[in-house]
Amino acid sequence: MSIRKRLGIAVVLAGTLAAPALAEDWTVGASIGLVNDVERSFRLDEFHPRDGNGWVDFRLEDRVLLRGTAGSMKVNGDNAGRSAVVGGAAVVLPDLRTRIDYVTVGVSYQFWEGDYTSGIFGGIGGYKVNPDPSPREITNLRDRNETVFGWHFGVDGDLRILSRLSLVGRLTFHYVRSESVRSLLAANVGAAFRF
Repeated sequence: MSIRKRLGIAVVLAGTLAAPALAEDWTVGASIGLVNDVERSFRLDEFHPRDGNGWVDFRLEDRVLLRGTAGSMKVNGDNAGRSAVVGGAAVVLPDLRTRIDYVTVGVSYQFWEGDYTSGIFGGIGGYKVNPDPSPREITNLRDRNETVFGWHFGVDGDLRILSRLSLVGRLTFHYVRSESVRSLLAANVGAAFRF
């Protein structure tokens, strides 16, 4: 049996055994989704893979959650597809890719409607911008490798499938204060388990 399967079984067993003791104050979840760079424009056909993240929620009050999230997005570089002068010649830059790893902390306010819960959330975080390697001639035109501050806000919905398991949809706007200042919109679908 692979390590991933063993880890998955261990998490399910731990969740099942710990659930009564934690009295539904904690939730863990994970999601995958699409990302759109909305800095210059918004078009539905510009959502591209990938954003993957995991989170932990702690219930502060009846409708208020504290959420910690860690994830990674893969986006086009800020100058991808733009015209530039390289070595005295005008060229169109290739679709340089950048991975942005992030850790955020935020607060979510929920609206309960039976088995469906909607919510609004926002918070702050740290973002690590990691551009893919590029040809030496255009290295100075790609995103900088840097760690920066940012903030996020969004809306989410939670559809309870089983007593402790839910399907989650989330739309998150990330404002990354990097040198090129990134505005990213992520649409994710995932699952959450309540303890």
